[in-house]
Amino acid sequence: MQFDSLLPFSGRGAGALCGLLLGLALLGGTAAQAQTRAGEVQHLQGMATAQQSNGAVRFLVKGDAILEGDTLTTTEKGFAVVQLGDGSKITLRPATVFAVERFAQDQANEGAVLRLFKGGMRAISGLINRRNPGAMEVRTSTATIGIRGTSFDARLCGDDCRLEDNAALSHSKPATAVPPADSVVARVVSVRGEAAAVQTGKSPRRLVDGAPLYAGDEVKTAADGIAVIGFRDETRLSLNPETAFRITGFSYRNPNASDNIALQILRGGLRVFTGLIAKSDPKSMSLRTRLSTIGIRGTGMDISCEGPCAEDGPDTPTSATPAQGEGLFMVTWLGLTYFGPPASDLDIPLGQAGFVGTARVARLLDGVPAFMLNFAAPRPDGLSIDWQQLFGAIPASGEDGLYVFVRDGAVSLRTGRGVSELGIGETGFLGADGLPRRLEGVPRFMSDDPFPIPELFSQPETRILQMFGTTLGQPGQEICRL
Repeated sequence: MQFDSLLPFSGRGAGALCGLLLGLALLGGTAAQAQTRAGEVQHLQGMATAQQSNGAVRFLVKGDAILEGDTLTTTEKGFAVVQLGDGSKITLRPATVFAVERFAQDQANEGAVLRLFKGGMRAISGLINRRNPGAMEVRTSTATIGIRGTSFDARLCGDDCRLEDNAALSHSKPATAVPPADSVVARVVSVRGEAAAVQTGKSPRRLVDGAPLYAGDEVKTAADGIAVIGFRDETRLSLNPETAFRITGFSYRNPNASDNIALQILRGGLRVFTGLIAKSDPKSMSLRTRLSTIGIRGTGMDISCEGPCAEDGPDTPTSATPAQGEGLFMVTWLGLTYFGPPASDLDIPLGQAGFVGTARVARLLDGVPAFMLNFAAPRPDGLSIDWQQLFGAIPASGEDGLYVFVRDGAVSLRTGRGVSELGIGETGFLGADGLPRRLEGVPRFMSDDPFPIPELFSQPETRILQMFGTTLGQPGQEICRL
């Protein structure tokens, strides 16, 4: 049904039409109440419908139930904001066709499968994703969008996006505050077993190959976890099981800040191979532990931080011959490392081991302890890493296809040809070749999108808004103010 053909009514004809639509909507609402709700319509401008697989169509009004299995359709001059039962919120743009294929909350198989057939959406995930990251996904005909605690936009684009992009060039600034794409400071090169990253005050993110990392992230491996991390400057870290470190600072090729990388080792064992920042200026890279800082000079090293070295470890006394778990150990296998304050400065020459215990006095050991020779994590300098694939992006060409922009959290764009992991401020694209890619910057039709970000949406006092210079509800364009 072409709903736009219903719009050019005025006077009593429009009133009769509104009465008919309202009656149909109320009947649809009565039927919806007899079924399990997946969510409800929080706001509606213009007209929208919901259709079940049996073909029954109902017009929607604010407060109407959204059911599992519903296919929602918005007209070309309206939009809807939908809230699902777990708190997820979705703005459906004009001329959008969207389905809630599956919605299960507070169950053993908790999860949600949404489908975008046409148009665009802006979404923020809710409790399902916070409890089980990845349990909610959006499918299209060509790709699956995996969601991990995320606020994001998705558009299936043709000429509409190109027209919007051209129109946006006349705007002085984007309608949406766009985080910079270089907020992603590192990515997971590879991971075996379980590993996670967490920011203060946010839910942990399960790490997968290619997953983005940010300044402030605390990265942890589980008892079965081994992870390799690559930073934008090609610094590499390999993490043993039960290891944790924090990215306290990172800046690289930023015109407004000097290059630097600052890491805090919280516990466990890791192997470090420094990148371009440290090679250019060794003092621009710092490694801090509870017992001592670690200085580097174009270096590769293995570090073990347990017992009194760990952030939450006990201040156990150190034996005459220190063993694993009694403090901070370091072995240099490339270049030169040294212990700095609060321990006394001490160089650790190539092939030797140093130690700092509870007394915070650095000393060389007679030999390399056996456990330092048997790290589970691989030595990172021997790994082949495709840095272009890890961090590369292509210019936007304006092609038809699927565009995904991430405002917060992380999204995976998956097809049969590959996976692109997207972080905060990044845009993914999938065109006719079926190969997901990251784009340089954010297309203006996404950064200038005038339709509300659902988590920031505030119901306006008037039900009818002005969009694109067209005022809905004027004579000749009468619609129901439902």
